[in-house]
Amino acid sequence: MANLQTVATDAKLLLVNIRLSSKPDATLVDDKDGINGKLNQTSDGRNYYIATFRDPSNPFGVERTRVIAQTTDSSDNPVWKSGNPSMIKNFVGKQIPGDIVTRQVPSYMVGDRTVDSCSLVILKNESITSVFKSNGHDLDGQEDLSDLGNLDLDTGEIMGDEGDVTGGTTRNEQMNDVETAVEESPEELG
Repeated sequence: MANLQTVATDAKLLLVNIRLSSKPDATLVDDKDGINGKLNQTSDGRNYYIATFRDPSNPFGVERTRVIAQTTDSSDNPVWKSGNPSMIKNFVGKQIPGDIVTRQVPSYMVGDRTVDSCSLVILKNESITSVFKSNGHDLDGQEDLSDLGNLDLDTGEIMGDEGDVTGGTTRNEQMNDVETAVEESPEELG
């Protein structure tokens, strides 16, 4: 049975910024609601951007990122069911309900290093177990989904088999950053 644990109702994160992928070959498309009129796009035509968060009570806290991408409707058309950048822009610099959660996970590779913990941004009412599972980490231990593909060591982004960031509001990609893995403490991508 799945664990439906969520973050504390009073937990808050500061939305520091929203940005485009730093990967030089990430696909850019024009979008009036995008960041300076642009958004990134996956190989299957879904637009995405990266949101950066941190603990608002700790100005020295590590920032965490989360890929926010379109999902598809019943006709397989990309749509913003949540996280529309035209609305999210208004929340930059503000606190939103959510937390950064770290869990032990089945071992996985980051570059040439094996790590066994992961920190992810969990927003209000999201199941911690579901978010970890959608990022390739089964906390129930029933199935090891930790092989997500390639990790770009220059940018820290998770790359799909076709060389672009995989994503979606049900699969917001984050894993431990290369630098943090060296220090053996979790860090997410961006």
